[in-house]
Formats: sequence, C-alpha cells, structure tokens
Amino acid sequence: MRTGFVKARHLSPAMPTMIAKNVKDEDLKPIFAYFRTIKPVQHRVDNTEPPTYCKVCRQKHGAGDRN
Repeated sequence: MRTGFVKARHLSPAMPTMIAKNVKDEDLKPIFAYFRTIKPVQHRVDNTEPPTYCKVCRQKHGAGDRN
C-alpha cells in the first residue's frame, strides 16, 4: 500500500500511494480490518472485447454483458 506495488505487480493508479506512503502502521491496521469486512465485488472487465452494457456499473465496456 505504501509503495504502489504488490509483489512485482504495479497497483492501479486509483490507489492513492502518494497519500498512503506516509500512513503509520497503527492507522493502517483499522483500514485493513475494515477491508476484511467488505464482500468482494465480482465485476468482469475485458477491454480486448467490444463494449457491451454492464448492469453492475451501468456503463459499456468489454465483457459487460457477462456481469
């Protein structure tokens, strides 16, 4: 969370690594505890396919019709 990488994989630009790099351990623990309580979202996006309507995000993107 602080570096912008998970193992060798770069995190999404949506991850605020510029802010998170200065967060202390005692502040991160409750954040991760909260994340563990949230049900994962199943949202398939494949931009190598033609865009179709997605009922999850109500936009068009590849594999939208399979959500």
